[in-house]
Amino acid sequence: MWYEILPSFFIITAAVGLPGWGLYHIHNLTLGNHYRRSLTDRWSRALYQRDMRLTGNPYEVNGLEAIPDN
Repeated sequence: MWYEILPSFFIITAAVGLPGWGLYHIHNLTLGNHYRRSLTDRWSRALYQRDMRLTGNPYEVNGLEAIPDN
Protein backbone atom coordinates (compact mmCIF):
# COMPACT_ATOMS: atom_id res chain seq x y z
CA MET A 1 0.00 0.00 0.00
CA TRP A 2 0.97 3.63 -0.25
CA TYR A 3 1.82 3.95 3.47
CA GLU A 4 4.72 1.50 3.08
CA ILE A 5 6.85 4.29 1.62
CA LEU A 6 6.49 6.49 4.74
CA PRO A 7 9.42 5.00 6.76
CA SER A 8 11.84 5.42 3.87
CA PHE A 9 10.47 8.92 3.22
CA PHE A 10 11.14 9.96 6.82
CA ILE A 11 14.64 8.43 6.78
CA ILE A 12 15.59 10.27 3.58
CA THR A 13 14.04 13.52 4.80
CA ALA A 14 16.00 13.30 8.06
CA ALA A 15 19.23 12.46 6.22
CA VAL A 16 18.84 15.51 4.01
CA GLY A 17 17.49 17.95 6.62
CA LEU A 18 19.42 17.19 9.80
CA PRO A 19 22.90 18.27 8.60
CA GLY A 20 21.65 21.74 7.62
CA TRP A 21 19.65 22.08 10.81
CA GLY A 22 22.62 20.92 12.88
CA LEU A 23 25.06 23.33 11.22
CA TYR A 24 22.68 26.20 11.90
CA HIS A 25 22.99 25.54 15.65
CA ILE A 26 26.67 24.59 15.60
CA HIS A 27 27.46 27.96 14.02
CA ASN A 28 25.57 29.63 16.82
CA LEU A 29 27.65 27.80 19.41
CA THR A 30 31.02 28.39 17.76
CA LEU A 31 30.63 31.74 15.97
CA GLY A 32 27.99 33.45 18.08
CA ASN A 33 25.51 33.77 15.21
CA HIS A 34 23.48 31.34 13.14
CA TYR A 35 25.21 32.19 9.87
CA ARG A 36 28.66 31.17 8.74
CA ARG A 37 30.57 34.14 7.48
CA SER A 38 34.33 33.80 7.69
CA LEU A 39 36.58 36.83 7.58
CA THR A 40 39.71 35.03 6.40
CA ASP A 41 40.39 37.04 3.26
CA ARG A 42 40.38 40.74 2.48
CA TRP A 43 37.29 40.62 0.23
CA SER A 44 35.12 39.02 2.92
CA ARG A 45 36.26 41.56 5.51
CA ALA A 46 35.46 44.41 3.11
CA LEU A 47 31.96 43.06 2.50
CA TYR A 48 31.43 42.56 6.22
CA GLN A 49 32.45 46.14 6.97
CA ARG A 50 30.29 47.47 4.13
CA ASP A 51 27.21 45.63 5.39
CA MET A 52 27.90 46.78 8.94
CA ARG A 53 28.23 50.38 7.79
CA LEU A 54 25.08 50.33 5.65
CA THR A 55 22.62 48.46 7.84
CA GLY A 56 24.25 47.87 11.22
CA ASN A 57 23.75 44.11 10.92
CA PRO A 58 26.05 42.24 8.53
CA TYR A 59 24.01 39.02 8.73
CA GLU A 60 20.74 40.23 7.25
CA VAL A 61 20.16 40.16 3.52
CA ASN A 62 20.91 43.51 1.96
CA GLY A 63 19.46 44.72 -1.30
CA LEU A 64 19.33 48.04 -3.06
CA GLU A 65 16.85 49.30 -0.48
CA ALA A 66 19.63 49.16 2.16
CA ILE A 67 21.73 51.78 0.35
CA PRO A 68 20.85 55.35 1.35
CA ASP A 69 19.63 57.68 -1.42
CA ASN A 70 21.76 60.69 -0.51
